[in-house]
Order: sequence, then structure tokens, then C-alpha cells
Amino acid sequence: MDFTPLYPHSSSSSSTISPDGQYVLTSVGDRLVLRSTSSMQVVRSWRCQQPSESSRNENQPTKPALTSQVAKKPAHPSRTVSNPIGPNPRAGIPSFRATTVTAATEERRLSRLTCISFSPNSECVVALSRQATTSVIYVHSIHSNDLVACIEVGAEGVAAGEKAVRWGPGNDCLMVWSDWGLRITIWPLTSTQPQPVQLHHPKHGPHLGSTFSSDSHYFALICRQPGQTRDQVAIYDTLGWACVSLFELPADLVDVAHIRWSPCGRYLALVESALFNYRVEIRTPTGVKVGEYLPFKNLIDPPASTTHSSDHGRPDRHGSGRTQSTLNEKWSKSEKADVTDDRSIIDGYVGLGIRQVKWRPGGEYLAIGGWDGRMRILNDLTWTPICEIDLNARLSTQILSEPLGWIERTRAHGIIPFDSTSPATLTAPLVPDFTKPNPTMGVREMEWSSDGELIGCRNDAMPTTLYVFSFRSTNAGPVSISSGSVFATSTVPLKPRLASIVQFEQPIKSIAWHPTQSILAIVCANSALYLWYASRPEPSLESSTQSSRSAEWIEGIGIPAKVPFAPVLISWIQNGAALLITDKTAFCLGFIVPDELLGDRSEGSRIHEEGFSIPEY
Repeated sequence: MDFTPLYPHSSSSSSTISPDGQYVLTSVGDRLVLRSTSSMQVVRSWRCQQPSESSRNENQPTKPALTSQVAKKPAHPSRTVSNPIGPNPRAGIPSFRATTVTAATEERRLSRLTCISFSPNSECVVALSRQATTSVIYVHSIHSNDLVACIEVGAEGVAAGEKAVRWGPGNDCLMVWSDWGLRITIWPLTSTQPQPVQLHHPKHGPHLGSTFSSDSHYFALICRQPGQTRDQVAIYDTLGWACVSLFELPADLVDVAHIRWSPCGRYLALVESALFNYRVEIRTPTGVKVGEYLPFKNLIDPPASTTHSSDHGRPDRHGSGRTQSTLNEKWSKSEKADVTDDRSIIDGYVGLGIRQVKWRPGGEYLAIGGWDGRMRILNDLTWTPICEIDLNARLSTQILSEPLGWIERTRAHGIIPFDSTSPATLTAPLVPDFTKPNPTMGVREMEWSSDGELIGCRNDAMPTTLYVFSFRSTNAGPVSISSGSVFATSTVPLKPRLASIVQFEQPIKSIAWHPTQSILAIVCANSALYLWYASRPEPSLESSTQSSRSAEWIEGIGIPAKVPFAPVLISWIQNGAALLITDKTAFCLGFIVPDELLGDRSEGSRIHEEGFSIPEY
């Protein structure tokens, strides 16, 4: 693994890689910087400033506001530090301005840029400057130094979050979430669609309540009309943004919090809010219900026979209270006798809800992570769980543990394998503090590999522990999950197996699978990168401390930074040749050496000292 030097940026979300993997875009204050991923040299730089009041009046369009106009050259052209690398700027890009504009002060012009992203074809970039009265959206072409589109949002504001401004499925429009849940505005960037389109009454902000189909032809949105008590799901055709399907959800879905479109495009997963119930409902894009998962419904709602008399619902006027109490007591005792063996799994989620859902690539399985620290895998035939995995349980299997203090001993230049330790070394789950909001509990993250054969997950109650499960039916390497933590049905032949339990020294911040290989990248709150392999990449360099029976392998790679560097987010380039590593103030790129990826590293390139692998200089 080879790392670039550190480069500054405004925040951990202020850096992104282009879809084609050729550029990395960062924001530093009010400036956008475009770099080449191959050399990290600055290709272009733009300073995003709001024009002054006088220049705005000079360039004010003669047609009414919010109409498509050909963009004029701004009074303050963007600056560049290199020569242009492409043709002339595109023509026909409109400039939308708010109906009421106030003069911007010099302090507001230097505001930090957020919501930076590339267009799907990697030809344009967008950034948002949040201001007190008027937020400005800037659009630049990577082949031009000038501003090619500008959108000023007035009193309605822009919603919070880094996804409040995003590109549409094509390269000709922007989606902007208004503040206060007013609407989603589709701003056209070409003259083919002269007027913006508004999608009214979205229930949630940009992070929840909406999803695209796998081919991006359709957009699903959870909305609630004013005065209505039921949620609705609207399906829009992204070609012209016409509503092609609208259906109302039943009353028992009180507050839908999440919606996820399956990769196969056939199903929509609707998740109830954790405040009401543990419930997920599966529907088609036309609104037809195909399944639901509501565990132990009979324990939440008592049988009707215990709450009504035998007189067809007519109450007994003689001793009805005592009879009712006796029946309820008998039912409670019988239920306790029936569910004694399952008490451990009942106490887990009655009263708790769903935190994360993730479709398997292909749409055959739906992974559900709850606030109770359990992960459940539903199949698409019966929509029942094939297994229920308790991530808080202690398992009788070997654990891959990070050696203590290896970063200091190798001065962040080492490559070390993890040690195989006994299950007794696994840290105990944290006890959540329910007096504070967002307690440290529940399944925080679930990530499927590109082929859907592996899934990595982590639990907030055990922040330093990573679980990797395998769905390979012919793989004999992983250890089967014990019956004490997984309850699998015998009708489904495919069962996940525990591949690895990895324990780190610092809390895990982010995980990301390689786009094409079974390699999982992990970063923690230290200056190191960890790579987990489904199969050992170098059997000739086997560590004496790691069990030879384990087919999985993980190693830690130090990031040689001269300043404190604690990554919080990682993302792979589309071809998997490199990954972006960011912390709150800086970022770098890590390049995988081809020989490393193929597992053909020579033993002569390393020096082994006390279990550490230190590169030669």
C-alpha cells in the first residue's frame, strides 16, 4: 500500500472522488480544488463568491425569475492555477435567482462550501454556500474556469445535511431539498426543460424517505399531504419527473421512516419508525403488498378470546372484572410457559425498532439491523428470517486481535498481521445510558460485498469489534455460528456462517468493501488502514501467532503522516485501484500495489522483528 501526502480540506465530507475515478474534488473554505488522482496535482481551482449587489443588478435577466436563461459571464470570474484541459465552457446553462435578494456582506461570501459532488458523467461539479438569507448553489465544468450555472435559494432555504443538493440521474438537473420539508425542486441545467419541477410535501429530509431504482429510471418518495394522517409513496419517472404511481399506506404503518428499493427493482422495503414498532413491509412499486415482518405479534396484541366474553362480544354484567382478570392471568401464565425457551430473543426487540436495512446485491435477501443489537436476514420467498444473529453474544471461536502499540513501535510505517486469540479476550458490550439521547446500542452499519457473499457489520455496543459473515454455500473455511446466537430455519438451505471476529484497539469509524474483490477496508480512530481478506494473500509469510486453520486474514498498515491523522471515512475508487481516506481536516489517497492485490508479495521485501513487519529503507 502506498499513500499520498496529506492535503487540507474543510471537513470529513468535503472530499469526493469522480465516478470515473480520475479526479478528486475538495473544498477549502470558499474554494473548490480539483486534483488528478494519478498525480494529485491541482488541475483546476474555483473560488465561489456571491456577486455583489451592483453586478447582480447589471446581470439581472429581463424575463421573470425562475426561468431558464443562458448563463452570462459572472462579474467575478473563477480563478485557476493551471491551464484549461478541455474545450470551451458549455453554453445554454441557466442561472436561477431568488425573487427577493439582499446585499451579501463580505463575511457571508467567505462561508464554507458543502454538498460538493460530481455529475454522473464526471464533467461538472456542484457546491452549496449556506448563508443567512440566500443560499447559493454553484455549478462548474471541469473544462472551464468560469461559473456556468448559479442557483440562489431565498426564503425557503436549503435543508441541512450533505445530501441536500445532489445530481439527478442524468447530467442535466439538480435536486434541492428545501428547508422545513416544503418541497424538492428539480432545477434544469439545459434549455430542454425551461421550468423547474417541484415535488411537494416530502416527509423526510434528504437522508431519509427517498430512494432511486437500481437503473435510476424511477424515484420513490415518502410524502404526507397537509391535513392527512397517512403516509403516501409517490413514484416519479426521472425522465420528465411525472408521477407514475401514487398509493396510500395502511393505518397500521403509523410513521414510515425508511424506504429502500431492491437492486432487482421489484420491491420497496418500508420501515416503521423505531418509536412505534419493529416492522418492515415489502411492496411493489405499484403498491401491492407482498410481505411483511413483524416478529412476535401475538405477544404484543393479546388474543381476542382473552378480552371478550363468550357471548359474542357482549360483556358479562356479573363479575366481569374478575373473569377478565382471571382469563388474562391464565393467558399470561400459558404464554410464559410456551416462550420460556425463547425468552432471550423476545426480550431483545419487544419495544425496540429497526435502525438499519440493507438489500443484498441481487435483492434475494434483506438484512435488518435493530436497536437491540441483532441482525436478521429475510428471504424474498416467504419474507421470514433465515437467521437471527445476536451481535452482543459471546461466541466460542477464535478472535483476530490487533497488537497493542504497533503504530508507535513502527512509527506508522509498519505492516502487521493480527494475532489469533481466545474468545475470552473479546470486550464486553457497553451498558447504554438511557438518560441521554442516541444511546450506544444497536447495529450501526451493515455492508454487503460486491458479490453478496460476505457482509460486514458492527454494533455500537461493541465499538471496537467487527463481524464478518459468509453466505458461501460451498466454503468450508468459516466457522459455523453457534446455536446460542443464531436461530435459523431448516427450510432454507443457505445459512450465513461466521467468517471472522476482529477486535481493534480503537473504535471503528468506517468500513468499505472493494468494488470487485473480497477485501474489506477499515479505519479506526488512529493513523492506520486495515485490510481484511477473505483468503490469506501470502501463505509464505504466515504469522506464528495466527491459527493456520483460519482462511481469513487481516493486516494493519500504518499511514505515514507527519501530523496527527485520525480517519473517519473511506471510499473506494470505482476500479478499486485506490481509496480515499479522510479525517476532519485532511485527506489522502491510498494505492494498492498490484502485487498486494494478487497476493504475490515477496518475503525479501520485509524485515520481521518481534512479530512486526517493517519495510526496508
